[in-house]
Amino acid sequence: MPGRRDAIYRLAAARGISMLGSQLAVIALVFEVYRTTESAAWVSVVVLSAALAMALMAPVGGWLGDTFDRRTVMIASDLAAAAVFILLVFAGNLWLLIGLSLVATIARAPFFPAAQAALPNLAAAGDLAWANGIVTQASSLGTTIGPLVGGVLVAAVGTGAAFGVNAVTFLISAGLIISVRKRFQAPAPASLAVPAVPFSEGLRVVFGTRRLRLLTIAEGVGLSVIGWAIVADAPLAALLHVGAVGFAALVSSWGAGMVIGAWATGRWLGEHPLEVQLVFAGMLVAGAMVALIGLLPAFSLMLAVSVIGGAAGGAVNVARSLIVQRSVPDGIRSRVFAVVEVVASASFILGLACAGPAIALLGVRTAYVVAGLGFALSALVLLPLLLPLHTKREQPART
Repeated sequence: MPGRRDAIYRLAAARGISMLGSQLAVIALVFEVYRTTESAAWVSVVVLSAALAMALMAPVGGWLGDTFDRRTVMIASDLAAAAVFILLVFAGNLWLLIGLSLVATIARAPFFPAAQAALPNLAAAGDLAWANGIVTQASSLGTTIGPLVGGVLVAAVGTGAAFGVNAVTFLISAGLIISVRKRFQAPAPASLAVPAVPFSEGLRVVFGTRRLRLLTIAEGVGLSVIGWAIVADAPLAALLHVGAVGFAALVSSWGAGMVIGAWATGRWLGEHPLEVQLVFAGMLVAGAMVALIGLLPAFSLMLAVSVIGGAAGGAVNVARSLIVQRSVPDGIRSRVFAVVEVVASASFILGLACAGPAIALLGVRTAYVVAGLGFALSALVLLPLLLPLHTKREQPART
């Protein structure tokens, strides 16, 4: 169905372009904050504040995606973010810079749950795995390329120009969403009323549905330790004397693997509906590769292992989205994605907050090993879903 596939390509392009812009803007923001304060602590505060703001706004974003037209919500989110980043071009002091960056984070929050919830409506039934693979692939590509583009842009023309470019990426994303002439959600029955406590339905479904509950817990446990490895990337590059180029290569190799994993999974899962099994195996492999990075003697081997781990992570992202989309009615799907995202973000923030002391206590290499093993072992939470393979798929309660 060319029309439906065209809609997915446009959504994927919008997601990839906005992620690229967001990542280059993060580089610009971090550079400007550090240049102004000369304090790594300030950088940590700004990054963690942005992550916390995104987590806190996710419930609102999920409610918006279920209550209003998702296409309109996504366009409004892009346009609001673009407007804030235009203001950031002219921000004259540190506090205004930080304040506007948090407003931009809030403006971006509704896009993701609305986009993920819309996919089953934009893709043909047999194309859903492929669609998730394409969107995840584009997002991973933007996340991988963005920091490299941001570094070059900041060095060449300054942080203001980087913020301006990001504003343009959001405008392009909005234009792509406007061009999609498909329904982003199923028509709601006339009798369906908005719940008195809007976000509670997402919580009830996630923690009241065995499959979603175990998936969310497994991901939360894993993300609470994997951040140690992310924080340890730069110290590892320094320890191995590979400098900024080595650090960038380590980050980019994982991102490149995620692109490959998302691409392959989107094609393979269409014919093999084994999402839970793939999340389980992907978490085991990704965790094992992270642990192995801490043990390998040569940097070139670390890069190769990083690509494999990234590919496993990309597979997990696609399979995880499919599990939610196939388990939840359209009317509450944005809110469920928001709950899953809140748990993931909160766990990741906790891991980042503990990363510095953990690395100082354990050392860089040991922190990698512990983070990898912790992420791999968190997959064991999913074992109850794997053992009774003959059990009928659980359905969430109707709303």
